[in-house]
Amino acid sequence: MFMFRSRKNALVKRAWKARRTGLGDAHEDVPQALKGAALQLLRRLTEAQLDLLVTALDSGGVEPGECVLVPRAPDSERVGGAALAPHLLMVRVWRWPDLHDAPGAHGNTPLRRLPCCAARNDHVYVCANPYHWARVLQTESPPPPYRRFSSRDLLRPEDAAPSEDSECLVESQETGGTHDYGSYSTHGPGSVIWCRVAYWEGRERVGRLYPVRSPSLNIMGNIPHGEGLSLASLAANSHTSPSEQVRRTREKIGLGLVLYQDGDGVWLYNRAEIPLFVNSPTLDGGIHCRADFIVHKLPPGHILNIFDYEKAREYQKLPVHPALLHVGPIDQNSVHVSFAKGWGPNYRRQAITECPCWLEILLVPAR
Repeated sequence: MFMFRSRKNALVKRAWKARRTGLGDAHEDVPQALKGAALQLLRRLTEAQLDLLVTALDSGGVEPGECVLVPRAPDSERVGGAALAPHLLMVRVWRWPDLHDAPGAHGNTPLRRLPCCAARNDHVYVCANPYHWARVLQTESPPPPYRRFSSRDLLRPEDAAPSEDSECLVESQETGGTHDYGSYSTHGPGSVIWCRVAYWEGRERVGRLYPVRSPSLNIMGNIPHGEGLSLASLAANSHTSPSEQVRRTREKIGLGLVLYQDGDGVWLYNRAEIPLFVNSPTLDGGIHCRADFIVHKLPPGHILNIFDYEKAREYQKLPVHPALLHVGPIDQNSVHVSFAKGWGPNYRRQAITECPCWLEILLVPAR
């Protein structure tokens, strides 16, 4: 009995020390009440659960592992006399000390479950693995630095990624662009293509369009971490030598991102240690009402709803802003994501085609 207790105590200590991995220099700044509640929660876990948790914590999320299930309320942890849900306690202690459980604007919760978490429909238990959760970026008042760029910074027609399934293309009557129309959900998950991903380095598209059928996709840099799309594999087939800036950016991509479809939207989770910069037509209010666009900065560990199908359907019923009629084809179902480098009038790079490594996500609209 003593041996088993000693091993469990050792796992609890390892889990606590692993805060250095997730928080760096901020790992010591924990209020005593929060620390006490966290240690109490750890001691209630089984050895098997602690093993799973320590693996995730030691890796800093590289290996998120399996779910660590604990009962939901009324067994919430007591912190300073207030109840705190177990998963909120874990992410505050191991990932985001400044996170609070109060909902954001429009009642949005501060956390969102990631696709790797299997406890989505469990009403009895909640997953306390902090790397099964992401922090939602609130875009109603985008935190700086976010940047606007004008219609002159849109991709030129010759820069757009050509589709390799031309028989599926129809011409947009509003913009003269093309859209790949189809249903993303009528035949069940994984049965149809719901988006295609193009990888760019500057103005050069690298590799072929990557069709996505599964509900989620990991897009990684030069080190494969599980299944998904390795950008290094695409770059290996490039016919040109990358610039030094491209090489440096490639090396920073690391874990990359998770792109996934959930409900009536598409979400982007930043797994990398660098920020991502995102532009999407449904984050801007639609190109019917403005001639400029917003580039959102997505910090590491954060998640953003990058495309809302319901908004897209409504926006596409409206005429395009007059200032955009002269710029050529505009794809209202395309999202741009740049690794590490922003673009726009307040950056040195005025257009995304000047960014060293970036993605074009070509979504299939729901009909």
